[in-house]
Amino acid sequence: MLNAAPDIFRTFSPWALTGVLGLLGSAWALSAWQQLGVGKDLLWSAARATVQLGIMGFVLGWLFRQHQPWLLLVFLVLMILMAGRFNRKRGAGIPHAYWIGVGSIGIAATVTLAWMLFSGLVFWRGESLVPIGGMIIGNAMNAVSLALNRLRSEIDQREDMLLAMLALGAGRRQAMRSLYGIVVRSSLIPTIDSLKSVGMIHIPGITAGMILAGMAPLAAVSMQLVVMLMLTASVTLSVSTAVLLAAPYALTFAQRTEG
Repeated sequence: MLNAAPDIFRTFSPWALTGVLGLLGSAWALSAWQQLGVGKDLLWSAARATVQLGIMGFVLGWLFRQHQPWLLLVFLVLMILMAGRFNRKRGAGIPHAYWIGVGSIGIAATVTLAWMLFSGLVFWRGESLVPIGGMIIGNAMNAVSLALNRLRSEIDQREDMLLAMLALGAGRRQAMRSLYGIVVRSSLIPTIDSLKSVGMIHIPGITAGMILAGMAPLAAVSMQLVVMLMLTASVTLSVSTAVLLAAPYALTFAQRTEG
């Protein structure tokens, strides 16, 4: 059991890589056949992921050898700043979407990592802090993107009602309050569904990786539970913060388009 992971990686031959590329090629062929319009994105994303993961491997190897706490913080801050770029794209039409994403993800990452450090679940080492921080930032980024996109859509659909409320004297936050719950709930659907189905429908990556590395299944699923709860809490915090920060600006944008 302890040699499971090395055995798997020894079998990762050029033929195995060809097989993986063949699977991606079949997805591209299906997109081209049915004219789904995602083939180019699939290939570009795969190429980009390959380059990024390769660079990340070298960077993390260097970072872990430095043993400098401030470098870990700089690295996590850079990840948050880069995550804001994706939020800006998904939140197109909402003023300050980039900084809203950066702020909400930063708050969620800071609170979650601080709690985990204080409770001893994470240690102030690169091998511990960076992977956990990366999971928090990545999941928060995806959820905030969903939230900003859904907020923009809800405002477009209800713009007349919102503008009428403003005309009757309601403040911007008061007018937007009815949308908060709708946007937050819809943005949390993937996270909550994942939490509900874990261990019953799918085996998450952390559990699978730890088992392949030789860890006892019970220990692996215990760590997975901690991570899932951590991610659910951080995603909820980031989405709620993003909606509260973005709502007034999004409504201001709607007013400008109306005029």
